[in-house]
Amino acid sequence: MTAWISVDDRIKRGLKIIDQVENSKLRLLVNRICQSLQSGVSENIFNAEEEEKLLVSLSLEKTDLTILLQTITSIYTQAAFHLVKPNVVETSMKELFSIGDNKVAILSHAWITHAEGIVNALKHKSIFPRQVTDVSWSVDVKAASTAAAKEAKPLAKLQLSFGGSENSKLTVEMNKTQLWDLYHKLDDIQSQLDSLKKEK
Repeated sequence: MTAWISVDDRIKRGLKIIDQVENSKLRLLVNRICQSLQSGVSENIFNAEEEEKLLVSLSLEKTDLTILLQTITSIYTQAAFHLVKPNVVETSMKELFSIGDNKVAILSHAWITHAEGIVNALKHKSIFPRQVTDVSWSVDVKAASTAAAKEAKPLAKLQLSFGGSENSKLTVEMNKTQLWDLYHKLDDIQSQLDSLKKEK
């Protein structure tokens, strides 16, 4: 069985913290994180006031709380990304995580309960911070001089408008051959997307 999560030093530290948290508090924390992931929120799940309360309730330092929250979030986002079945999640956790069986039970039960919602939320979320929001185009004819009209070459101009954290635009000029190559690449991409839809 291939591992769906890489247990690096940061995850190991997070797992040690998980193992120290009381079961009832861990259950509530995990469920809150899973509910947030289901609603499409994977960062800043808790506001500053809630984090202060967690620090007191869990008796943790700020750094340890951050690692704890990131570890739990990472576990579920990785499981969702790899579409891991609940029984595989539980088996993997027992093999890879150095935590008690009761902690594994809490984490795996939350996956059974929230997996479908988390996967669906991640399907609709882009991993890229900027996305193309609009495409405009024009065709220009460039000539070296008016006497050289026979050597005029048409150029296509594409302007891609990006949305996201920063709105920006990118303009690309292409001759007929370059535009034809782009068309074929886009057609290949569309074919692959269509084949993925058929497999579902």
